[in-house]
Amino acid sequence: VKMSHGKYHKSYVFSLEPLDPEDDASICFATETVEELFEWYQIIREITWKQAEKDHLQKDWEKTQLIAIELSDLVIYCKPTSKTKDNLEKPDYKEIRSFMETKADSIVKQKPNDLLRYNRKGLTRVYPKGQRVDSSNYDPCHLWLCGAQMVALNLQTPDKYLQLNSALFSMNGWSGYILQPECMRSDSFDPTQIKNEQKIIMSVSMKIIGARHLPKPGRSITSPFVEVEICGIMCENNKFKTTVTHDNGLNPVWQPPIQVRFEISDNTIGFLRFVVYEEDMFSDPNFLAEATFPLRGIKSGYRSVPLKNGFHEDIELASLLVHCDVQQDVDSGEELYSSCQQLRKRQAENSSQFFLYDTQQNLRTYKDTLTREYNKNEVLLYQDQERCNKRLKEKKTSNSRFYS
Repeated sequence: VKMSHGKYHKSYVFSLEPLDPEDDASICFATETVEELFEWYQIIREITWKQAEKDHLQKDWEKTQLIAIELSDLVIYCKPTSKTKDNLEKPDYKEIRSFMETKADSIVKQKPNDLLRYNRKGLTRVYPKGQRVDSSNYDPCHLWLCGAQMVALNLQTPDKYLQLNSALFSMNGWSGYILQPECMRSDSFDPTQIKNEQKIIMSVSMKIIGARHLPKPGRSITSPFVEVEICGIMCENNKFKTTVTHDNGLNPVWQPPIQVRFEISDNTIGFLRFVVYEEDMFSDPNFLAEATFPLRGIKSGYRSVPLKNGFHEDIELASLLVHCDVQQDVDSGEELYSSCQQLRKRQAENSSQFFLYDTQQNLRTYKDTLTREYNKNEVLLYQDQERCNKRLKEKKTSNSRFYS
């Protein structure tokens, strides 16, 4: 608009009036030419259209996603992401990615190492699929092996997998998240190779001696038996069952106690599970109580095992009496001992060879070679002795404590 006196010493003036004059003042743009004024008008109009379009898209997005943008912008940590959640290359510690169990299983099968690396810095949540109308649970162990921090289960269903979840987070007294095992934080760890692992790293020998104050269904007299199982990992002969003690739920005794031995190739995500059943008149097993513990916390000796119900809640006075013998690194210890013996033998042979050559020429010929071999064997012997001492110290420490 051309003003008679202009403004700011310029003839053409364009004014923006606020919707609410009480809150904001008007803004004036003054130019020398009509063309420059029209250019300003086009730019301002374009900015207004873009903002209006952005507001419209935001309202549509809020309606479809049921999320308020203002509230979402206040979130700092655990921000949900959906568009790029399949891309595991750039983890962001402020985000959390949620997968249905079927999608998570697909990722574990196709790129488990990528998921493991992502979970070292990012957060992952897995939840049950909608088809589980009976509120059943899925096996969380393979997801834990890939570093998933939040494996959601149906807490209303007291089954084996809910009990494994409670046992895992009991390692710090149920006070929050637990650290990933150190091996899972190493680049050399491969979660797909655990099932193919053949080397035995520990063995657990177990005797079920007796029990006391077992719960009973209704008014009947309990005829209990105990099932011992290694869960979460591949293990040969991973289940053992005692005989049935008829009509004695107060203080049943299994005499003589039968010893069973479990050989374990990996205890990263492994559990020792006791389940007490009652045999009814039709010889069908009925659940009475259970106790589940991480293998990393099991110690040797006579132990009173407190029993829990299906929801992993304590049952007053109910317990098992067992004897447990844990052996760590059985094969590797024997290999180290054999290696040390061989090195000591070679060291003695090399030392005596200095005296087999009584001429100065022979001594000069063999001295350098024997000295190098002797020094090399000394270094190898020292390294193996250090490993032996470390393993023995860990074994003594593990035998002096018991997880309860």
